[in-house]
Amino acid sequence: MTGRIEEMYENILRLNRRWRMLSIRKILYFPRILSSQEKRLYLFLLLAVLLSGTAFLGRAYVGITRAVAQVGGSYTEGVIGTPEMINPLYAVKDADRDISRLVFSGLFTYDGTGALQPDLAERHEISADGKVYTVMLRNAAQWHDGTPLTADDVVFTVRRIQNIQYKSPFRLNWQGVEAEKIDDHTVRFTLRTAYAPFIENLTQGIIPRHLWEHVDPGAALLHNLNLSPVGSGPYRLKRFKSDGAGSLLWYALSRNADFHREGPYLKEITFVFFNNEEDMISAWHRGDIEGFGPVSSVRANEFNKDAVQVLSLATPRIFSVFFNEKQAPALADKKIRLAITYAIDRERIAEQATTGGGIAMAALLPLSRPFADAVPALPHDPAKARKLIESAGWKDADGDGMYEKIIRDKRKTETQMLELGLSTGDSPELVRAASLIKEMLGEAGIRVSIDTRSFGDLESAVIRPRNFQMLLFGQVYGYEPDPFAFWHSSQIKDPGLNIAFFAHRSGDKILEEARRSTDAQKRAALYGDFARIAAAEIPAVPLYTQMFIYLLPRAMEGVALSRISLPSDRFNEINTWYRETQRILR
Repeated sequence: MTGRIEEMYENILRLNRRWRMLSIRKILYFPRILSSQEKRLYLFLLLAVLLSGTAFLGRAYVGITRAVAQVGGSYTEGVIGTPEMINPLYAVKDADRDISRLVFSGLFTYDGTGALQPDLAERHEISADGKVYTVMLRNAAQWHDGTPLTADDVVFTVRRIQNIQYKSPFRLNWQGVEAEKIDDHTVRFTLRTAYAPFIENLTQGIIPRHLWEHVDPGAALLHNLNLSPVGSGPYRLKRFKSDGAGSLLWYALSRNADFHREGPYLKEITFVFFNNEEDMISAWHRGDIEGFGPVSSVRANEFNKDAVQVLSLATPRIFSVFFNEKQAPALADKKIRLAITYAIDRERIAEQATTGGGIAMAALLPLSRPFADAVPALPHDPAKARKLIESAGWKDADGDGMYEKIIRDKRKTETQMLELGLSTGDSPELVRAASLIKEMLGEAGIRVSIDTRSFGDLESAVIRPRNFQMLLFGQVYGYEPDPFAFWHSSQIKDPGLNIAFFAHRSGDKILEEARRSTDAQKRAALYGDFARIAAAEIPAVPLYTQMFIYLLPRAMEGVALSRISLPSDRFNEINTWYRETQRILR
């Protein structure tokens, strides 16, 4: 074989001397003068040269270029529930918030780690006393209909929220705040008292004045702009479809090419609505949707990780059992409240009620390091719970394992059972948690009756009138935790959110000082101090915080999520998500 190669090489040299300048025609003619064996060898060598050259060029191309997001592609997501109010002044349901987050913009937003970022704002200033916030707007911001977005729209939005006739559920957030226009692109917010977490208010979606200013406040809730909105966000309404009863089946959005920040890159996003998780998961298996959330960790493990990316997002929502001593006198005894704390196995509830998506909590509010260790977790100890109950004067007189107390007065003697009611929502997770709590308290000798209700009924008939003995519910603390609304004594009556009737003079002073302080580290330390007071007084038993488990197609890129406050916050940076790329020079 070596001899044949040398002979072929000599032929090439000889031909090269004759054809000093090879033409394409001569190159194509060259194989004709070779033998069959030489032709095969020639083709092999030629192919090797071409492959190595291609590989070299490919590496060189990759080395001098980089992949960047390109406009294109679409995404379809499943959502449980049906939107009714795609308007940031009214959006409280998850389905409403999801779409509102894509259609509308606020002055600020939060990134995937929970860090504050400017949205419509270009920059801002805060006065030394923490009472005045001045926000300068981006000049390029405009509404989906092409109308410029100005300070007039911002002031209009705030005043409509503050107007009681508009019935916005966010009105309390803006009490004591004056919004005024300085110029077309500058707004000033003046607070009666300093309030450090106020900056989170400025993530409120802004509505267009030119479309809403002529709408009568009494008709605002029924206006068609609530389903056919015009916003300034990364996506705009394209089309939607309803069933015969008027409920939305799906809702499609198209990219806003004039968006004031990066992107968006996905050309279209469609939401498909379902009644429950099972129907939604079935739709995914059929290929009708590509992503959805939340989903239990057990169900998330069913999916092929080559097809989906599973994101576990931390949330600042803490589920607890709140006590109402006014409805259940037995709970006025701290020994009984402490016994309940020992009787409840937080770890088991976090694992079984949330099917693996929960993290047991020792404190009633989210604490940052190093203050997260301010409250030690009490161990699950049913035996200690029983001793505490007995030390409070309760006995198991009939030997049935349940405690009772003999009450005697001048007229009669009666037996009082140690029995408590537990109210909660009708979601599967809360129903499971309530069932576990009933079982655990039963082991400690406390009878429990469970009352489950729809969330609307729970709010109107139980929470607002404080009509419960024990309440299993979750508190959302937001990106800038402010326990004031949940634990200050001024918030005991509705519409305040101090549902445990907690009143503590030192605790009140700590909360007041914390919300005035502009020093984040000082606020965190104060919250640690308050958490210790709450742990000692036991107005509630903290149970768990839940992870939001979110499924996206593996092909979706540009997603950087680790922490959210509300489920809709997963879309805070959807303008950076993409599915198609192009290469450009480095």
